[in-house]
Amino acid sequence: MNKLFSISEIAQLLNIPAPTLRFWEEKGLFSVKKGANRYRQYTIRDLMRIANVIFFRNLGIPVSNVHEMEECTLEQYTRQIEEVQLHLKQKIRSYGQMYRRTQNQLEHLEAVQRLMQLGISEEEVPFDAVATFDYFERDKLTQYVQDPSCYVRYFNTQDMSTEVRSIIVSPEYSGQNLLWKKRPGTHFVTFLIREKVDRDYESDVIQTLTRLQTRYRTGCLLARYLLTAKEDGERIDYLKAYLEIASDPSQKNGQKNEKAQESF
Repeated sequence: MNKLFSISEIAQLLNIPAPTLRFWEEKGLFSVKKGANRYRQYTIRDLMRIANVIFFRNLGIPVSNVHEMEECTLEQYTRQIEEVQLHLKQKIRSYGQMYRRTQNQLEHLEAVQRLMQLGISEEEVPFDAVATFDYFERDKLTQYVQDPSCYVRYFNTQDMSTEVRSIIVSPEYSGQNLLWKKRPGTHFVTFLIREKVDRDYESDVIQTLTRLQTRYRTGCLLARYLLTAKEDGERIDYLKAYLEIASDPSQKNGQKNEKAQESF
């Protein structure tokens, strides 16, 4: 007598949920006889048929196309597999981009933690130019969606009301809305900016800048968005500030130069 299997036995043997087996049956991928008790009774042939369905699904063949695979000519089979392979290549590329974005987020998190520890430090600006950013500009909005850390707020530190929304652009960018471009010989110090999202973006940037201006003559300030997280129960936008300082960072009162790495 041929061995008969229950649906739970098939599910356990093939590591496939019973609801999935019922769904595939409803879609006509296989049919199963029922016994006198109305329970499904799977034969060895049914078992192997389901195993083949799993194989094709693991290749990425849609449920609607699985039945066709066994009816294909060699030419049709080749075409089906090539189409699946092209789709998988696109998926791999997409997942690669997603992985790199998650890696960027981890790097931003490390940057926030490092800035918390260092306080003020001297550092090169890692991008070459920024251009003004209006929310109705679709190309720049798409760039922001792909990587929010391309968003930069620009300030003239002689008048902090001059804030301008901007976005990182390539060094070759030459549009009329180019706002800032890296110049040889410029020096920057970095520090962390915390903005309290639910308090109308209340920020500590003015306090930090005021302390720095007792030691440096300052130019522009570029505040690059890193990430948003909770701190002490409040939502905080963390930004990395790049503050342009005079090449000779002398104190205004003429005292001896001090290293930019000192914490204020």
